[in-house]
Amino acid sequence: MQKVRNMENIGVAVGIVVDDWAENIEEVLMSDDGTGGGIRIPSMLIGKGDGNKLLQWWQLATPDERQELVLMAEFVMPYESGNKVEWDFWMTSSSDRALDFLEDFE
Repeated sequence: MQKVRNMENIGVAVGIVVDDWAENIEEVLMSDDGTGGGIRIPSMLIGKGDGNKLLQWWQLATPDERQELVLMAEFVMPYESGNKVEWDFWMTSSSDRALDFLEDFE
């Protein structure tokens, strides 16, 4: 989360973290390293191959093309039959907000 925090601090609107391993990111979880409390920007992890495509485009793009760049992402939650929703809570024990949420949720 420190990478996302750094992005937020310089004013980006969304954080895209590129995996540095050529692996199936469907099995990878972008977790909180204890610095994620209070982050206000959305963030996502993308695979190395897709990240390389974006970086290559960026390097070859003109300043005008970079200004017109629009990225769209779809966040699709997997679903099971029978209208059953599965969920997990992920938090860091150093986050007062997470602890307050758990107490209120109870």
